Amino acid sequence: MTGVRVDPGTTLAIGGGPAVRGPERAWPDWPLPAPAAESHLAEVLHGGRWAITSPRRGELFERRFARMFAEYVGTRHCVPTDHGSSALVIALESLGLAYGDPVLVPALTWTACATAVLRAGLLPVLADVDPETGCLDVSALRANDDVRAVVAVHWACTMADIPAIQQFASTRGVEVVEDAAQAHGARWLGRPAGSLGRLGCFSMQHSKVLTCGEGGAVVTDDDALLTRLEELRADSRSWRDDARPGELDLRESATVMGSNFCLSEFGAALLCAQLPQLDAQNTVRERNYERLRELLADVPGVRLLSRRPEQDRISLYEVPVVFDPLPPHRDNSWVAAALTAEVGMRAYPPRAPLQRSPLLRPWTKPALAPLSERFVARHRGRDFPGADHLARHAVLLHHSAFLGPESDMLDLARGIAKVAGHLAEGGRE
Repeated sequence: MTGVRVDPGTTLAIGGGPAVRGPERAWPDWPLPAPAAESHLAEVLHGGRWAITSPRRGELFERRFARMFAEYVGTRHCVPTDHGSSALVIALESLGLAYGDPVLVPALTWTACATAVLRAGLLPVLADVDPETGCLDVSALRANDDVRAVVAVHWACTMADIPAIQQFASTRGVEVVEDAAQAHGARWLGRPAGSLGRLGCFSMQHSKVLTCGEGGAVVTDDDALLTRLEELRADSRSWRDDARPGELDLRESATVMGSNFCLSEFGAALLCAQLPQLDAQNTVRERNYERLRELLADVPGVRLLSRRPEQDRISLYEVPVVFDPLPPHRDNSWVAAALTAEVGMRAYPPRAPLQRSPLLRPWTKPALAPLSERFVARHRGRDFPGADHLARHAVLLHHSAFLGPESDMLDLARGIAKVAGHLAEGGRE
């Protein structure tokens, strides 16, 4: 069987009918601690070094993870941080842009992509996304010819065409920061996400496919940026190689004023344990995702995101299922609730695009007044139809739904098809 079908007139679970999947069948948990996690954490707990600002006493897990992750991503350098938001801040600060320089940000993304721009003293400029992929493309750069940098986000489970963006950006002197917070392990023509721009930024927050609860990292091949990135995340201090036992591993190199965005040793220890299992988990997720695509191929009114053929490896963070069209009296919040009731796995709408987000209100901070005034003026009267369409028509499934057996995909497909069929019949109870 390659597809699914639902008999017309079937009553949805949200309307009192039988669910596709009952509560007796659990979905995979997340996060899943790796076999080495407990021993690594115990080593930190009893080793006397809970932070990179502790006196030297054996090797730091932070240093170990930095090497491991740089090798995984295929870059020369990795600077771990306490959050993905912090990674974006120091990446932008490392570029040496002037106060208020415009930075392009996709309208459909987490608010930290824009707030990090503001925290770096720069002006976020929102741009629409391709409704087929959910990502920025080169047309956004062409339409905003004054920007000095772009934060190009890989969204949900698709990658932005960073090589094309980078090629065009280089003709205008525009810096490219690759936001791979949702793309650990994804690849573009064999090259890992995060290694395609001048700088790549990652989040290791609780829901991500590589997590330590809260964490982040910046990766780069640019030797000239390394010390600057280290100082920006450790109060103007960078690594020294000549520290003796009892001394700090950090020196006050102080070529640029920094902040404290350091990853804790407990977080670094968890990441050292979790990273070796990432590829195997991604393989299971990708196999299940492709099976779901096959099952939904003939279901009208439903689609998954398109990915460019150059993206030869997927990393699922969230999986958007786009329902189009929707009847006037139904929105995707209702669709998400209906699908959740059918399969017992939480489905949820994307967050509002940034032009409508209650989380992006720079005018609530008086210190940001000059930037917030420019932000409001720049975006007055603008709309972002691609971002709005996905935000109003998609529902999202967390990547943990794709870690189980193939039979889980049949349940998901049946639930999706059942909801889509109900919508096609008019969507009324």
